[in-house]
Amino acid sequence: MSGQPDLRGLDLAQLTALVKSLGQPAFRARQIFRQVQKYGARSFSDMTELPFSFRDYLAEIADLSNPEEVQRQVSASGDTAKLLLELADGVRIEMALMLYRRAKARDRATCCVSSQSGCAMGCCFCATGLTKAFRNLTAGEIVAQAQAGERLSRELGFGGLTSIVYMGMGEPLANLEAVHQSIRLINDQEGLDIGARRITVSTAGLVPQIYEMMEWNLQVSLAVSLHSADPEKRRQMMPAAAKYSLAELIEACRAFRARTGRRVTCEYALFHQLNDSLRDAELLANLLTGTDILVNIIPANPVPELGIH
Repeated sequence: MSGQPDLRGLDLAQLTALVKSLGQPAFRARQIFRQVQKYGARSFSDMTELPFSFRDYLAEIADLSNPEEVQRQVSASGDTAKLLLELADGVRIEMALMLYRRAKARDRATCCVSSQSGCAMGCCFCATGLTKAFRNLTAGEIVAQAQAGERLSRELGFGGLTSIVYMGMGEPLANLEAVHQSIRLINDQEGLDIGARRITVSTAGLVPQIYEMMEWNLQVSLAVSLHSADPEKRRQMMPAAAKYSLAELIEACRAFRARTGRRVTCEYALFHQLNDSLRDAELLANLLTGTDILVNIIPANPVPELGIH
């Protein structure tokens, strides 16, 4: 993070302004955009549409996010993969890939990207919060993860990504500007061209930012990490998110649905003797009665460092 512009995080208008400021014709911006976003150029030398001299100059005055793959894990069945990536400043993040073979339809490849290194939300069950090197990721660093997922999905025999979920490390709505910019770049027809309806943004429940998302005028989906419909229990499990009441959160979900037409999903991870009782189920049913919010029940993952087994 040198302070120089990261070409992977710039849209066409921003690139146009940059190349004009360098005394270059405007069409160079589209060439750069196509090379970086569509073809996933990983170095300035990969931008073969550009003259050698201009490539060398760009390398002096601009950056190009290109995380280094530190570790790769692929499941025995080959349907999931996880990459540990190191960013330019040494910060490490994770990106996951979920692959689905389908007999009578196109295979699916979903990339789960991180929006922060670590997380400041303080949820009692989340290992991401243990990460000490915490910062927001840039739009370019988020796009680079999706492009790494695209390459990996093809390497594993799939036809490229079909969807993106912002459900990796961090709280996406606490890094709203970079997340928005990365979605616009990933959605662009000259980029990865992932349809907005195939992009889902997850949040622990930052109500003001949900309303800001509505102003994007993008058909992205919203997933809310709920995990308890008991206000006190949710406050214990998710202290930062519980700043907003459940009533405020559900009202924001209703407003999002009405404004965008996109159905909202509530994520509910089950923890033994914490949020899995009959009373917990009744409270959840009462909270969501009268809405068409989907509920995704998730088996909790063990986190021994936090006492979750």
